[in-house]
Amino acid sequence: MKRFTYILLSVLTALSVLFPLSVYAGTEELEDITTPHIILYEAESGTVLYERASREKAYPASTTKIMTCLVALEYYDDLDQTYTCGFESTNGFGSQSSLLGLQYGFTMTIRDMLYGLMLVSGNDCGACLAVATYGSIDNFVAKMNEKAAEIGMNDTHYVNAHGLQNENHYTTAYDMALLMSYALKNEDFKQIIRTKEYTVNEVNGKFSNTIYTSNKMLYTKANDTENNEYPYTIGGKTGETNTAGYTLVEAAEKNGVTLIAVLMGDNNQGGTSKYYRFQNARRLFNWGFENYVRYGTDDFNFGPEEVPGKINVYNRFNVQTVDYDEADPNRGIVEAAANVEEIMLAGVKDDIGTVAESSFSWAEPVLDEQAITAPVRAGDVLGTVKLLFNGEPLMDCELTACADVSGKKSIVIGNTDDPNAVSIVDGTSSPVKEKLCNLTISKNGGDDKYTEWVFYDNTLCTMEGGTTCYYLFYDGEVFRSSTAPADKKITLYRIVETEDGGVYYVPNAEAEDGGRYIVACGEMALKADKQGRSLAAQNLEFDEQGNLITAFSSDIIWTFTQKSSGFQLTSNGRYLHRSPGDGLLFWIIIAIAAIAVAIILRLLLGKKSRRHNVGTRRRSGHRIYRA
Repeated sequence: MKRFTYILLSVLTALSVLFPLSVYAGTEELEDITTPHIILYEAESGTVLYERASREKAYPASTTKIMTCLVALEYYDDLDQTYTCGFESTNGFGSQSSLLGLQYGFTMTIRDMLYGLMLVSGNDCGACLAVATYGSIDNFVAKMNEKAAEIGMNDTHYVNAHGLQNENHYTTAYDMALLMSYALKNEDFKQIIRTKEYTVNEVNGKFSNTIYTSNKMLYTKANDTENNEYPYTIGGKTGETNTAGYTLVEAAEKNGVTLIAVLMGDNNQGGTSKYYRFQNARRLFNWGFENYVRYGTDDFNFGPEEVPGKINVYNRFNVQTVDYDEADPNRGIVEAAANVEEIMLAGVKDDIGTVAESSFSWAEPVLDEQAITAPVRAGDVLGTVKLLFNGEPLMDCELTACADVSGKKSIVIGNTDDPNAVSIVDGTSSPVKEKLCNLTISKNGGDDKYTEWVFYDNTLCTMEGGTTCYYLFYDGEVFRSSTAPADKKITLYRIVETEDGGVYYVPNAEAEDGGRYIVACGEMALKADKQGRSLAAQNLEFDEQGNLITAFSSDIIWTFTQKSSGFQLTSNGRYLHRSPGDGLLFWIIIAIAAIAVAIILRLLLGKKSRRHNVGTRRRSGHRIYRA
């Protein structure tokens, strides 16, 4: 039976995806924000730095247009393509709708409509983009929902492309953070949302307008009563309806850290100022940039030598392979590394605490039995191992081999220069007609071809003439030898003695010179005791865990002594022999000899009887006359 073991040498690899943190130390300064739905999210690592009811249902209003913009951008390779607006440009929009001013028959570039969509929140631009892209608003909305599912926005559902109020048009603050994080990977999207001023032109000169962003963290208009510009702002999208209230999805970047703030549900019916969301986004960003910490590639060293000033950790394991070349000096043990391409540990500094080598540990590796079966090549994935940070699971890492391990070579019995020598492959030799052969034991080692045994792939055999293998097997009563072992497999139980004089038995996948073993087939062990022309068997006992517990006499213990190509097996000084023939000829000869003896005895007895009768007649003295 193939088995594998692993030897854990040390700790660490690193994180490519951060574990979400939602325990907020030192957040007292944020607790007085009255916005119902809040999240502060780090875009690269996926860290939730702060949240409040972020997974509860909310209405997105015009922040819907982030998805509208993204779907259109992913559809068009050329943003200077044009579209002539239909009646969708004006249908269904009241006097309170935010509009760019599109009319039926206007021909616009996709680019101009995208800027009108995001800077002045043009509902008319959303409708026209939907029809221009997928032929109808319904088709476009279906794509929006498909994209939401792809991103992982599991609590979001769209029914339109602009965000006008509808009970079935909803999302969550968390989902909007996921969306913004995804959208920021699109450079055209980032360029649009960071733009403060833009001029749109109808292709035929019917319309021209210079527009300004509604995002107060980027731009302060002349009629604004306060300045809320924030120096680290990337951009974002505002939204407002009577039901949704004031909403904001905003992104900012400082010192390589990108934060996303989502605020939804502020009362816009005189309950809060229209600037309140921008003020709170600034507070969230300032707190986040001060409290967020990230450990990346430059902070760790994965050995083998320590590097001053870095967190020195080790991500190597020793993995025991199986079916390796017996000449391998490492006995099949190969070093494997936890495979980490991007390393990141991120979160709120008070939550993470001190990060050191001792912060990391490993769960038990899970090895792939097929993958660790030699031959193994450097770079092969041998299994996975889970990394723990302060005892909590962080990620699963692949274990890859750092070196090659050669597979078990074909075993040759006899002189390898002999052209008649044949390799044993997969426990079989050249196909021959099955023949039985006798077993015996003797104090004389005798001819190697009968006493040199090879243990290979759970079979024990000798070879005759370089062509035929004879396998040891248990036939239900005794141990015999045959050219075909059927489905019988041999197990070697190595005898191990403890310091206190105890003994236990370990199943071995291979034999070693000088090793003392129990040779077993199923639950029967080979015994150095002749039984006819075969060897006797002894029953084995196992405990509930499958451990061998039988106490053995010396004639059940076999010592393996290495020879040129195999082992000689001895028990109490007697060698295990395969005897030529299966016994039939012997019994034929015995039968013939017995018949011959019987005939000779009969002849001898008949001759003696005749002599006795003649002697009797002579001593009587009577004559017999013929009538």
